[in-house]
Amino acid sequence: MIRFTKEERIILLFLLAALFVGTAVTYHKKLNPGYLQSIEFDEKKIQEFKKININKAGSKELLKIRGIGPVLAERIISYREKYGHFREAEDIKKVKGIGDKTFEKIKKEIILE
Repeated sequence: MIRFTKEERIILLFLLAALFVGTAVTYHKKLNPGYLQSIEFDEKKIQEFKKININKAGSKELLKIRGIGPVLAERIISYREKYGHFREAEDIKKVKGIGDKTFEKIKKEIILE
């Protein structure tokens, strides 16, 4: 009969457990070949979740918009405080420093509520 030390028994148990888990995962994949493909993502909802509400966002949130730096973020907030909420996304072009080119870059990242 083979005698194992305590450390060898622990390693052997670990290896057997790893073999068992690996076998169980492989068996599960064979029984359910499309289980990961069954998860559907609504791309539109994901994109809306990432959008920044320019009528409520603070400076830190506005900085997350590609192309908006600290100066433009403050200008957006100042414009909002002076004239009220933006009614349409294109109204953000009324902020000094945001023209057609910048608007085209940021329009997919902003939302109004």
